[in-house]
Amino acid sequence: MVFRSVLAAVLSCAALATHAALTVSTDFESGSARVLALNPETQELRISPAGDPARGMPNWWFLRVDHVDPGKPLLLEVVARVAEAPQEGAAESNIAPLNPGWTLPARAAISTNGLDWFQSSPGKRHGSQSLYQIETGATSLWIALAPPFPPRNATALIQDTARAHPFAKPFTLATSREGRPVVGLQISEGAKPSSQRPAVFVTARQHAWEVGGTWVAAGLIEWATGPDPEAQWLRRNAELLVVPLMDVDHVATGDGGKNAEPQDHNRDWSDAPHWPEVAAAQKRIRELAQQNRLAVFLDVHDPSPGATLQTFYVQHPPYVSDAIAAAQEQFLSLAKSEFGEIKRNDGTPSKPADLPVWKRISTPWVCEHGCTNTIAFTFETPWNIPRGTPAGYRDVGAKLGRATARYLAGSP
Repeated sequence: MVFRSVLAAVLSCAALATHAALTVSTDFESGSARVLALNPETQELRISPAGDPARGMPNWWFLRVDHVDPGKPLLLEVVARVAEAPQEGAAESNIAPLNPGWTLPARAAISTNGLDWFQSSPGKRHGSQSLYQIETGATSLWIALAPPFPPRNATALIQDTARAHPFAKPFTLATSREGRPVVGLQISEGAKPSSQRPAVFVTARQHAWEVGGTWVAAGLIEWATGPDPEAQWLRRNAELLVVPLMDVDHVATGDGGKNAEPQDHNRDWSDAPHWPEVAAAQKRIRELAQQNRLAVFLDVHDPSPGATLQTFYVQHPPYVSDAIAAAQEQFLSLAKSEFGEIKRNDGTPSKPADLPVWKRISTPWVCEHGCTNTIAFTFETPWNIPRGTPAGYRDVGAKLGRATARYLAGSP
């Protein structure tokens, strides 16, 4: 345990905790931390995530520490919350304790300005808590489970890209239940009519804490609007639609999102969705399918903490046609050429009890409601690895873009 002295403060929940000069705050978008103890003399700080379990898996944490003595390290101990959650891929009734690994990354995300993020040295984990020693020489530190990407940053990404590139047009997919815009970007260059353009629809961050998905979407946008010849081909011959942040409400409030009540976003793809952004995405997809243009759908997530490879959930017959299965293999071969190695997970239900939940997941829903040539993947990008940084995620987005362009260029 970090503390060898009497705890300086114990707070059940705090948006702002001050002890002497050292100040901890979370009163900003995506902020989340419950201060358990604070020792300003030794700069030892103990926290746990502060998210509401009803608003998703309580594993996300993000805080700012001010008035740090730059001459000595800040010692941050993160304690995982005791909570229960449905098991991955299983029926909703299969509940078990939340694995602390979802809360305790091998390295914490660090920033000295709230904009540029790097990783800490490896933490030291003991059961349900991890200790991170942070030495930057800065007096203010932003620290998080992973590099944050709050709603204001997603809006700025869309607006800045649209201002820089006339062929990139912003749109609002929906207004969330709590009144926030769910923004997206349409990328399509040249005079070629839309009726002759295959469409690529990309969603990210259906689970609020899975911030890597938004960074990957940002990398895809930056690549698709850039000078790469394959990016130019894609935007001149196809239409790309990207929604970088679906679960905007839970991201804004610093909640986990995954398994939120009354419905997980990625289990909400039914005939009557609870979340307006899911219903709006379904509407767009149906429209593209009616135009016989929806070629590729990608839903970007983060996986379990032990994952190290880019992972695709793959649908198989009889849930997709033999022709679609062959087209999926073509795309996966191109993805493998980009990433070097990928992991394939079976995206079909493993037993009858899982079928009702499976039918409400985005990718199976798109396979059922898309065109006869629509391929769809749930894509997971590892977060708990040394490459789980903004630069690493952006590279993943560019590689996804190149694989998509090559697939469309070689498709009938």
